[in-house]
Amino acid sequence: MNFKLIPTVLFTSLSFSCFASSSLSLTGMSLEEKIGQLLMVQFYGEEANDDARTLIQKTKVGGIIYYNWCNGLHSPEQIQALSTGLQKLTQSNPNPIPLLIAADQEGGVVAPLNNGFTRFPGNKAVGMTANPNLAKEAALATGIELHAVGINMNLAPVVDINSNPRNPVIGVRSFGEYAETVLVFTEQALNGYKQAHIIATLKHFPGHGDTAIDSHEDLPVVHKSKEELERMELLPFAKLGSSAEAIMTAHILVPAFDTENCSTFSEKTLNYLRQTIGFQGVIVSDSLVMEGALKKCRTVDEAAIQALKAGCDILILGGKIIAGERTGFELKVPDIERIHKSIIQAVKEGRISEARVNQAVEKILNLKNRYLLTQNNTSQSIDLTKTVHTSAHRAVAQKIASLALKATENGSNSIASLHKKNIAVFAPQLLQNDIDQTTLLKIGKSTNPCFFSNLSPSQDEIETAKQHARTADVIFICSYNAWKNPSQLILIQSLLDMGKPTVLLVMRDPLDASLFPRADLIFKTFSPTPPSIQAVCDQLNEKYSR
Repeated sequence: MNFKLIPTVLFTSLSFSCFASSSLSLTGMSLEEKIGQLLMVQFYGEEANDDARTLIQKTKVGGIIYYNWCNGLHSPEQIQALSTGLQKLTQSNPNPIPLLIAADQEGGVVAPLNNGFTRFPGNKAVGMTANPNLAKEAALATGIELHAVGINMNLAPVVDINSNPRNPVIGVRSFGEYAETVLVFTEQALNGYKQAHIIATLKHFPGHGDTAIDSHEDLPVVHKSKEELERMELLPFAKLGSSAEAIMTAHILVPAFDTENCSTFSEKTLNYLRQTIGFQGVIVSDSLVMEGALKKCRTVDEAAIQALKAGCDILILGGKIIAGERTGFELKVPDIERIHKSIIQAVKEGRISEARVNQAVEKILNLKNRYLLTQNNTSQSIDLTKTVHTSAHRAVAQKIASLALKATENGSNSIASLHKKNIAVFAPQLLQNDIDQTTLLKIGKSTNPCFFSNLSPSQDEIETAKQHARTADVIFICSYNAWKNPSQLILIQSLLDMGKPTVLLVMRDPLDASLFPRADLIFKTFSPTPPSIQAVCDQLNEKYSR
């Protein structure tokens, strides 16, 4: 595939025509403006509305993070207009500093931009191809699509090493379980993002791969010596730190560095990143509304102060709390204004030095100088039809999915002539839209789906599934982390116990495959995305429909 055909307008367009081409600097900035630059925030709106105006022109925030639950993200056109509108709001400020606009577009299970964009399999699928160049091609294509809609920063790639197969939060988001694998694939992904002129963010320092707790829900602890960490978790950060523009912290407790403070609030840990590893870029906190951060700092205000004091340069104030008493809570504009004032007050009281603030802001402005200001400014918009969801990008996604797919036959010839069979498909509801984009429901003489409402189906849904299966010749089961959803495990086992020919599609963590060895045919996709599901369809049609 030849990315040289991308229009030259790609890297000179969108949003910056009214910004001065001279370098941004601290000169003349008030304390209020400096603190604003540290904040990367969310807001409710599918366009640049009054909330956005308040955050950008009053609070002077330096960054916006997009979420589909509050910004729509319905189409490339909507997002491009949103980004353009937000950048225009900054131009009325006394110091018109362009925004960092970010998203968590990892690919696979974490990809908020999915309507009208290329759906790439996640890191584990890329790693399973054994072809690091595909990491570069996927990152380049992803970066091109992000850039086209005005997103200049990706909170990716994940460089955690998934050494614990029961890790509840990383899993297939990682390139693999070995440091060397993660290192070589991440290096190529960084090259791809740089070619696309996107700020990439290595995450989650010092390594979230060997945890048994999700930091969205609680504070994980990693009980490893510093020497063990340096051989495993820290290796990608140490080797690639000099190539990276940004590194995100993890809300994990690592006693080898700090027995009291999680990494985001640990000056000792972040000093190791700065002084021992030698990272000179921007340190980004993971979202400060996560329970792992709030376990010690009971307010987001205090979490922001502690993160800045410890060495974080960008403070993410976005996302929803997904566990505990405040499930569903997220920050609104008044909350962000209050946090902004709390940090200012902490500086005035001497809890944080202004020198620390200046250090952080200078790193942010240097980053914006390199990525957001251009010498060849133009107001011409990018042609989305030539840059987003192109045939070339879709071909890369499908190639990754097909090469990653692993099939295991368990000595049975019962899976044959599928085009003549009545097939029943069982899957969680969250996969329905992705399945509908493939040919999975067109394989049999008749193919009838049965979707259960969530990852832990009710007893009534289990009974309904068994009824649905009775008239089928062949059963297709899509598992989605059944290993940590007991009632899903019961549903799948109940279907297997019916003794019908069964195809198991392991849609997320490969651990599920070991739980159901009686399935006649097992596919491990490593990514619940349309290309990965289609790769299964292609192999079923090629080998089992004759």
